[in-house]
Amino acid sequence: MRAMMMYELGGPLKLEDVPVPEIGPGEALAKVNVCGVGYTVSKTRKTRGIVPRIPGHEVAGEIVKIGENVTHIDVGDAVTVYYYLTCGTCRYCLSERETLCLNFRGNVGVEINGGYAEFIKLPAENFIRLPKEIPPLEASVIADAVATPWKVMNRRAQVKPMDDVLVIGAGGGVGIHAVAMAKLFGARVIAADLSDEKLEAARKAGADEVIHTQRNEIDKEIMRLTDNKGVEAAVDFVCITETMRAGINSLARSGKLVLMTAGNLEINTRPVGSRELEIIGSRYVTKHELKESIELVRRGLIRPIVTRTFSLEEAELAHEMVDAHKILGRAAIII
Repeated sequence: MRAMMMYELGGPLKLEDVPVPEIGPGEALAKVNVCGVGYTVSKTRKTRGIVPRIPGHEVAGEIVKIGENVTHIDVGDAVTVYYYLTCGTCRYCLSERETLCLNFRGNVGVEINGGYAEFIKLPAENFIRLPKEIPPLEASVIADAVATPWKVMNRRAQVKPMDDVLVIGAGGGVGIHAVAMAKLFGARVIAADLSDEKLEAARKAGADEVIHTQRNEIDKEIMRLTDNKGVEAAVDFVCITETMRAGINSLARSGKLVLMTAGNLEINTRPVGSRELEIIGSRYVTKHELKESIELVRRGLIRPIVTRTFSLEEAELAHEMVDAHKILGRAAIII
């Protein structure tokens, strides 16, 4: 099969012919139709994981072989992939908080081979069935770009109708879906990003107001737009010192700041206590949340936004464009 192989962290991807993986008990093999490309893949291929490996985890494909003791999927099923490798037996896995698994084994496309290939072998429990009516291109990005903001707005920020919600980094692959998701919850959405093009894309996704971060200070604009009330929730997909401070300064009383990636935050904690603010982390999604996200797309409540596609041979170009912030919404590789 054709696959994009990586032999060193941060090194180039090389198109090669490699054997189709053999499966064992409890495993399954899927033919990959589409694999999404996002910042997570771009970052992890430079910083961690095994080598050699095949990157990629936002997969839409079809099961072609199942191993012994596999009962929840069958040959011919359309599937996507759950990104985390969890044990399924610890107290967090058993309480539908498997993102906090005590026996966490890593990620698809990082610790084990991923979806930049014609076929992918995984533990069968990492394959999640898809409705046939969702096209593979849209289906490929549900497991990350759609599911992540579903968890954020629903369970972490707990957005309610009539809330004001700030999305920082709103033009990125996950951020733009966060804009659409906040609108689904009935919020007024304020999108912040650093280019007119990204802000126009955020408006098309449902943003009511936009803030150009190279021309305006986020927190001052928020206070102007909300008559000095602030926002009930701020979701930061950038998480540098400036954006995190702006997020906190933009919050209304009892507001929530949700941090979506790693960063160093030094703040005056007085307003956190005096205004009862909450600073919250959010770590991927559970399998149940992924299944909920698939249903949102099936019902037409959320539309996956894929604006650029590439061939498998163009994977390096895709990553270059993601790193340069030249992709609006999500990119995907057609296998």
